[in-house]
Formats: sequence, C-alpha cells, structure tokens
Amino acid sequence: MNGKEFTAPTGTGPRPARDLAITLAQAAIRILAVTRIITGTLPCTLLFAAVLLALLGAAPSACPAAGLQDLLYQEAPRKPVDSVLKVAVGDPAPDFALPALPSPDTPATAAAQGSGMVRLSDYRGKRAVVLSFVPAAFTPVCSGQWPGYNIAREEFERRDAVLLGITTDNLPSLYAWTREMVENSPGADTGRAVDSDGPQASPPPGKARASSAAASGGPAGLWFPVLSDFWPHGAVAASYGVLRGDGTAERALFVIDRQGVIRHIHVSDINKRPPLDIILRALDALPAP
Repeated sequence: MNGKEFTAPTGTGPRPARDLAITLAQAAIRILAVTRIITGTLPCTLLFAAVLLALLGAAPSACPAAGLQDLLYQEAPRKPVDSVLKVAVGDPAPDFALPALPSPDTPATAAAQGSGMVRLSDYRGKRAVVLSFVPAAFTPVCSGQWPGYNIAREEFERRDAVLLGITTDNLPSLYAWTREMVENSPGADTGRAVDSDGPQASPPPGKARASSAAASGGPAGLWFPVLSDFWPHGAVAASYGVLRGDGTAERALFVIDRQGVIRHIHVSDINKRPPLDIILRALDALPAP
C-alpha cells in the first residue's frame, strides 16, 4: 500500500500543567540550595521540593484522547472506478439480506425477529430506498460522506425514502467506526469533504446533531441502517456491479422506487464525496406512489 497509517498518540502530547509544576519545583530547589550554601542548614522545604520533583518526573503523562482523524487510514488516490455495472436504470433491484447495526430505521419485521438482518424487499410497496455503497471504514472520504447525510434526514422522510449504507467491512469494524464517526469527522464544520473537489450542498453535522442521533438508538451519530456486505464477501456489491478488484465497493448510489425498480445510478470517483443534491433530485423525480 502506498499510504501511511496513523495511530493514536501514546502519551507524547502536550503536558502544560505538569511541565509548569516541574519548572516551579526546579526553581524552588535552586533557591533553597542557595539558602543551604549561605546558612549551612538544609531547610525541610528543600527536601519536600526534591521529593515533589521526583514524583512529577516519574508520573506518567495523560494520553490525549484520539479523535476520528487520528484513526483514519490515509491512502494514496486510487483508480476512480474499477468495476462494470451489472444493472441499469429500469431494472429490478437485486434483492438482498444483510446483517445490520441497530438502527431506528431497521424494518419492524427484522427487529421483531431479533435477526439483525435487513432485506431490501421489506421496503417494497412501502418506501423508496437509496443504497449508498462506500469503500471502507476508517477512511477519510467515507468518514465525511455518511455523517453528511444526517443533515438530510428530514428531506428523506419528507420524500418517504430510507437510506441504507453498505460496505464490505465486517460488523465489528462498522460498529467501531460509526461510534467515532460524527463528532470529529473530516470536514465536519466546513461543508467540504477531505479530498473533495468542491463544497457540498450543506455542511455535515456537529456535536449536537451527533449526540441526538446516537440517543435515538441508531449507530452512533447515524440515523440510517448500516449494513455489512462482508460475507459472502462483497456478494451484494458484486450483484450490482460495484465490487472493485481489491474487494472494496465503489462509492455508488442507487435510487430504487417503491416497486423495487432502479430509477437512478451514480458511481462516483472513489476519491471524492458525491454531492447530496444528487440524491434529492433523483428522489424528486420518482413517480408518484
């Protein structure tokens, strides 16, 4: 791989309070040492300052908390598209059943059965569906794209549509990633994605929105179901023709109407985040129920 992996710091961050205490203790020792030379006596305070300095020097420094950007895998730009579509606009969307992280939007049938599986056909005749395939957890562009959809939740609901996020990662990886995703996501305060070529329709959410979404019971910070296409590896991505040669999915969007027919396909440059308004325009163009 032509990239570097950044890991959480291990106790080498700034230590202003501890450093100040050490400096003051050192200064006290110097002053008291001069007193010892002049008076010929050793004040008890000198011994106390020496012990304090020894304790401060031996105490481990606090390890600063790692944010999402410290955990992201930084990789070199990749081939924009590395697959051939197997479906077209007007085709029935290939059905699937995938394991999901808990979410308020998981179909009631799956929740009642306790299966943790989401099936595309569960939405047929009920709601339009947007499939958002992304390449990999803990990568910069993906970590900005999905939190960006939080600001559009009301727009999806107004159009009676659900968003399903899909990657070829396993569920434990997706669980860890979504817990870290929103509050420190790249571009979270700027409306501009890392490695993006322009501003998005609206900025991704900040901390208040993340806390609200997490409190609602979904994956931390996300309101929509997050699905794992890990095993059989990439089978769903392959059925749509968006499985890349390295086993990750393309950055692709499929808009599916209530009858289960594909009405819009957008396969992005994998290195860039697609604008949000692509989805909203495609939903607006769906035939009336």
